[in-house]
Amino acid sequence: MRKLILLLSFILFIFSSFLIKQLKEPLSSSRNITFSQHIAPIFYSNCTGCHHSGGIGPFSLISYQDAYNMKNQIQGSVSNGEMPPWPPDTTYTRFRHERILSDQEITLINSWVVGGAPQGDSSLAPTPPTYNNSGPQLGTPDLTLSAPTYTSNAFMDDDYVCFTIPSQLLNNKKIRAVEVEPGVPEIVHHCLVYIDTAGNSTVGIENNCMGPTDGLLVGEFSPGTMPIAFPGDDNMAFGMNLPANSNVILAMHYPFGSLGIVDSTKVHFYFYPDQITTFRQIEISPIIYDFNFCVTANTTQTVNGDFQIPFLAPNLSLYGIFPHMHLLGKSIQSYVIDPIGDTTKLISIPSWDFEWQGSYTFNRMKKITPGSTIHGEAIYDNTASNPHNPNNPPQTVCAGLNTTDEMFIIYCLYTPYMNGDENLDLDSLMQNGMSSISELNLETNDLITIYPNPTDGDFTISAPNKKEIKNVKIYNLKGQLIYNKSWHINPQSSSLIIHKKDINRKLIGQVLFCQIQTLDNNIFYGKVIIN
Repeated sequence: MRKLILLLSFILFIFSSFLIKQLKEPLSSSRNITFSQHIAPIFYSNCTGCHHSGGIGPFSLISYQDAYNMKNQIQGSVSNGEMPPWPPDTTYTRFRHERILSDQEITLINSWVVGGAPQGDSSLAPTPPTYNNSGPQLGTPDLTLSAPTYTSNAFMDDDYVCFTIPSQLLNNKKIRAVEVEPGVPEIVHHCLVYIDTAGNSTVGIENNCMGPTDGLLVGEFSPGTMPIAFPGDDNMAFGMNLPANSNVILAMHYPFGSLGIVDSTKVHFYFYPDQITTFRQIEISPIIYDFNFCVTANTTQTVNGDFQIPFLAPNLSLYGIFPHMHLLGKSIQSYVIDPIGDTTKLISIPSWDFEWQGSYTFNRMKKITPGSTIHGEAIYDNTASNPHNPNNPPQTVCAGLNTTDEMFIIYCLYTPYMNGDENLDLDSLMQNGMSSISELNLETNDLITIYPNPTDGDFTISAPNKKEIKNVKIYNLKGQLIYNKSWHINPQSSSLIIHKKDINRKLIGQVLFCQIQTLDNNIFYGKVIIN
């Protein structure tokens, strides 16, 4: 019996030691995750655009101490999907420049916090990005127009006003980007940028104005939106025309509560070189809208809308989409049904957030044939359980112009169809003079495989569908090309090993962005973290 007890005690000791080792292992490995090598690259490429000193985020994530102080809030917000904010459902439709973290990046952040959020060797951290907190964010504009200094009249209701400004252009220009810089962002509910191509509108201020009746919409600003930047290269460019001697009209909306606050909003234009030949004009139109609905108090209601493309119309290429609702919005969805009944998904925002709106550009344009119907469906929550409900207790809310009213609008961005549009990778069209890292697809592209990732040595890039690789380019966070290799005669296989020594050992701790061109001239992107 004594021998049996000793044997059982020995087995229990061995088993307990094994369990302790297993329980300690995740914590031990999590302590190897450091801010300098693993977390800073993630924050710098995904978070600090908002979370920097003077940015729209409530705190900075540039320095280690900044991140350490907020580590628990960061862990919670990335784990529940609240941050980074990206309202569209990525399982429904994919868009360019998505603000999402991969499962691997979320795991790294969680492990870092669990392990005590260590800094690690600060010399291995990437160079912190710098941000311009005033002025244009896209660089030096080709043309800047300023609205006159204006004091908000939003006393009992919201204030709508239009500012008409002469462009003073002597020659026609082709727009490649439009950026609205609100004077006082806190009081600018939205700004719509129109062009009066004939230049006949009266220069100055027009009160009680929602916008011109015959103006060409070219840009907008609303909470959470980014500047509109069109893709283009020397062979094909997308954008809008800005004729000589035209007027620019800024249709402003100042909400109730902004009375007496002085604002002067600016709009910045960026142009293509004059010699661009193949130019594709993008149109922006409110395809679906309803201004005649009410949402009864203490109910959840659905509003639908349809727009049918005339059968005699030409084929269209749908470039992007911009849905708009107000505070009662719960969700919004849009899709296309063609004449034979096939469905093309456009966008689904399952949890509407008024503070994070945007104009979304498809990875590849959607071909819309004549006779197709574009459908929109929005759900509104006018109950006390809606934390954004402007009324307590809830009151019946109807469509209207004020923020506390409601809206149902879906803008579409489109251009006449050209053969092959649906297969055109828009990210492959690097904009002349704007080929910074913001023009790359910063998120991991499911079509390109990079492993191991993160890596502390060599790594392998694999092309989608076993396509042969023709060219490989690698960029750093600043958009600088640091690796470029092509095969002009015999293409490589579908996989290529990148040796760390060939991309500079000083890049340890950085996120790099890989671009591959396959033999059939398709281009794909992905990112890799260098440990």
